[in-house]
Formats: sequence, structure tokens, C-alpha cells
Amino acid sequence: MQSYDTICETLTLNDQSFNRVNVAWNNSFRRIFSRFYRESVKPLQYFCQTLPILYFIHQRKLLFWRKLAMHNNNFLLSLSRLVQNWFYAIGSEYDITTISASVGQIKSAIWAKFTQTV
Repeated sequence: MQSYDTICETLTLNDQSFNRVNVAWNNSFRRIFSRFYRESVKPLQYFCQTLPILYFIHQRKLLFWRKLAMHNNNFLLSLSRLVQNWFYAIGSEYDITTISASVGQIKSAIWAKFTQTV
């Protein structure tokens, strides 16, 4: 099982917290669209152009780390070097190979990966 002990920019979520947020996110779609708890919400999220929570967290992280790396402040650049390996570890899941990828490329890559699962 993949560990969700991750940071959403600066927020840390352990497995239990991630699962609670994920359930709440999915249940909100079920409630809005009057669906049963056993039904997948991926098609609803797709048509609402909304990412599932894990993809959303990954997108926020990658964009935050990219912003650090593109900054001209020496302190922020040093911080970005510390998280570069994390960027590449998550980015590789979406075929993002460089921290200098544009915001649009990152968003498109994550959306494309999500649409493959719908």
C-alpha cells in the first residue's frame, strides 16, 4: 500500500488523515449528484473537470516546488534543491521529467493521467 504521509505544500497528511479527506471529497460529489456510496465518483469528477484528491495534492506540490525552483531568491533556490528528489519522484508518475516544466505542462500531464483512469 502506498503511504500518503505526504505534504500538500506545507500540510502533512498521514494515511488516516488522507483517507478522511479523500472520503469527504468523494462523498461531497455523491451528495451533490445523489449517488450511492458504492458508486465511483471519477466520472463525476471528470465531467466537473475536478481532480481526485490525490491528483490534486500532487499537482499542488509540483507547482509549489516548481515555483521555489524558478524563484530568484537564493534562500528559496536552496530550499528547492532540497525537494528536487521529491519533485522527480512524484513527477515521474505523470511523465514530468524536469522541474522547469511549465505550469500548463504540469496540469496537463496530471489531467491526462487522471483521464486514463476514468
